[in-house]
Formats: sequence, C-alpha cells, structure tokens
Amino acid sequence: MAISYIPRVTQLDAGQLDEQLEELLKQQLFNATKYLEPGILQPVLPELELLLRTWIFKYSVYDNKCTFGQKMLSLKYNTNNFSKSKLYWYYGYTIGLKYLKDRAIYSWTSNTKVQNFVHQLETFQLFGDILNFLRFIRSGKYPVLIDFILGLELTADKLTREDLTDFSWTRELLWHNFIELIGTIISLMNIFGLRRRLSNILKYVWWRQHVKPVSKPGPPLMTHLTLCACCSTRPVLPHTMGCSHIFCYYCLSTNRMLDPDFACPKCYYKGKEINRFTMA
Repeated sequence: MAISYIPRVTQLDAGQLDEQLEELLKQQLFNATKYLEPGILQPVLPELELLLRTWIFKYSVYDNKCTFGQKMLSLKYNTNNFSKSKLYWYYGYTIGLKYLKDRAIYSWTSNTKVQNFVHQLETFQLFGDILNFLRFIRSGKYPVLIDFILGLELTADKLTREDLTDFSWTRELLWHNFIELIGTIISLMNIFGLRRRLSNILKYVWWRQHVKPVSKPGPPLMTHLTLCACCSTRPVLPHTMGCSHIFCYYCLSTNRMLDPDFACPKCYYKGKEINRFTMA
C-alpha cells in the first residue's frame, strides 16, 4: 500500500540530493576537460549543461517518474497523474528555462532589453518559489513550484529516513550546509581587524616576548636585509607609517584601508600617515 503522507523534511532532502548530484557530475565534467585549451568550452558551456541536465532527466523522471534524489529516499511521483504533456512541461520549466537564461547571459550580455527581461523572469520565478514554499510548509505537499502547477503528487511504498543517519552522503549534506554557513559568517567579518585584535591579545602570552607600543620611534633604515613588516619579503614600493619599520605599499595601504586602527605588527605603533620611503 502506497504512503500518501511524506514528511516535509524528506521532500526537501530529495531536492538537496538532486542539486548535489548535478554539481557532482558538473565537477566530473570539468575535471575531465581541465587540460583542454582555455576558452574552447566556454562558448558552449550552456549547451553542455543542457545535455547534462537532459541526461539526468532522461534516466530519472522520464524513465522512472522520480528524480535520483527522490529514488534515494524511496519517493516517486504518482504515475496515474503524470501524463506525457505534463512530462514535457516539467522538462521545459526545470531545464529549458535554465538553458534560455544561461544562453541569454552568454550571448546577449550587452543587450539591455534581454538582460532586463531575464532579470524580471528570475524575479517572478523567485517570488513564485517563495510563495510556494510558504504554502508547502503549511500543507506539506508540492515542495517545488512546478509540482504544484502540474499537480504532481509524491508517494512512497516505504519510508527509509530512519536509516539515513548511517549513510555517508547524509553526513556530507550536513557538513556541506554547515560549511556554507561558516563561509557566509566569515564573509561578513573584518578579517584584518580580527587579526589585529588577536595579535594584540597574543602579545601578552607567556611564550612570546612582550613588546610594548613604541611612543617615540626611530627613523626607518633600509638595507639589503630589510623585509616588509607584514609579508616578510623584500619591500615592493617601500613605504612607512611613522615607525622604524618598512612595508610594501600594497601591504600597508590594504591593511590601513580595511582596518583604520592598524598598528605595526613589529612595534605596535599606530601611525596615521603613509609616507614613501626615500634613501637619504
């Protein structure tokens, strides 16, 4: 007897698995062609992705009336309500629209009207996905907008979700989402300011020799052994910030731009001006 009620989290996991499978096959394709001359595949990249998605569609939804992610979780579409016409509409929405959008971006980048039309289409689609997701959270049916439009219902002969915790790909999904969260948090942080604060804290630890901030620094002196106080390499376009140490221009200007309270990592002097170093 088929199970009509499918937990919401199981339906969402099936969508995540489909996305992971597509990304995995794309990565395999790029690895197989990485030694080709750069620029050969770039003009036909939308067509390659179209062929890849069509291949996935052929051996999943077209043949078995379920995606690979749904099959992993013992789900499938109700075949009594999945006609040929709905199959073509499903293909056009999930694969055809993606191809048209990618091809428009590649071929008509400078065409303002085409780009505005693509942007409006993406906006409407995103708005529809948000409304459908809110409806799905309430009703528990049709997790994807095209499923709701075509009336495609999911069924299952059995539910195997309780056994998924032992599968490596389930743990991989959890770690993937966690890494994305960490990456989002890191992108919002000021790494340069955080590094300065950590450096100020670590200068007091017992295994490092404590260096007090310099109040009256001496004049800078550059020899053949002088290294940049930031990157520890030969200074490129030597500059100073008021202390006796010399920096690369890009090291010093980047740190000062991203961290107004930047202090010299050697003597902890907080200079306010950047000056070009000139030999006396």
